[in-house]
Amino acid sequence: RAFAESEIAENALLIADTLAIQYEDSDQPPIVVPKYVSPYVKQVRLLWQRLAQVTFRHPFLLMLHFLSTACASVALGLIFWNSRRDTSGIQNRMGVLFFIILYLTLMSLSSLPIWKEDQILFRRERASGVYGTNAYFTAVVLFDVIILRVIPPIFFAVVTYWMVGLHANIFNAVFCAVILIMTNVAASALCMCVGIISPSNASANVIGLLVLLVSILCGGFLLNKQDPHSGGSVAVTWLENLSFVNYAFEALLINEFLDAGTFYFTPKLVDSKPSDAPTDGSDPIKVPVSGKEVLDFFSFGDTRDVMMYDATALLTIVCTYLVFAFVLLKLSQREAMY
Repeated sequence: RAFAESEIAENALLIADTLAIQYEDSDQPPIVVPKYVSPYVKQVRLLWQRLAQVTFRHPFLLMLHFLSTACASVALGLIFWNSRRDTSGIQNRMGVLFFIILYLTLMSLSSLPIWKEDQILFRRERASGVYGTNAYFTAVVLFDVIILRVIPPIFFAVVTYWMVGLHANIFNAVFCAVILIMTNVAASALCMCVGIISPSNASANVIGLLVLLVSILCGGFLLNKQDPHSGGSVAVTWLENLSFVNYAFEALLINEFLDAGTFYFTPKLVDSKPSDAPTDGSDPIKVPVSGKEVLDFFSFGDTRDVMMYDATALLTIVCTYLVFAFVLLKLSQREAMY
């Protein structure tokens, strides 16, 4: 009885009734039965509901993402608590921003097996006409992005951002959250591409980790762009232009330092704290610089135009990776038919 009242039975009866129609006029073209009876939006909605039910029945991965991110955001806030504006404070601000990007990038490795886990079920249901590849891809991507890629970065924007004492402005905090979300989605989409083309989850883990490490290496923090033997080489320049981490990190730095007041360059082993003042009553050695000069010193962009360019480039990379993932999924299903 439950099956008879279900949507599957309703769709099956609809197809049977359609096939049973007889035309009296032989000149009339035959009925073309639609490949998928349910409309695209309904397919996406039902697939989304099933993904949500499966996830909430086995919530370990979901809780791991949320709890680990919440703990990491609080821990980072305590470690880099109220960073100052001297040389060590500048280093701490750069370090915490890069670590957040690093954390979100590595956490996106959970997107590697999402296409392999339900591959057999997807192929059977798709061959049966239950839903199409377009609806399946849309539902999986939307669920992964909204649940696992949008919510975790908000923890850092709401907790860590204010505990560290970053640029205290609502606009800057919101922009930081948007950049972190796009970074997380870009890393996840890249892992989706790797997961589709990899023959197994084990090989996907290795390939995905290597690809992400290259993007992190060329992200602008570990590699000195001023060194002509490393950051200035043609190969590294190409890798930097393809690295989503590079655009995200530069955008976050410009958002943090530009128009953020005065910072101070202090010599080595000299802090800007009052307790480190010389005993003769003179002021501690420190050179006042603007946020723009800090960015110039480390060879980063120093204008709002560069920041928006980085954000646009990051969004373009996100869209490109998603399109690649969709095309690769289509090709993989076509190859599976032969």
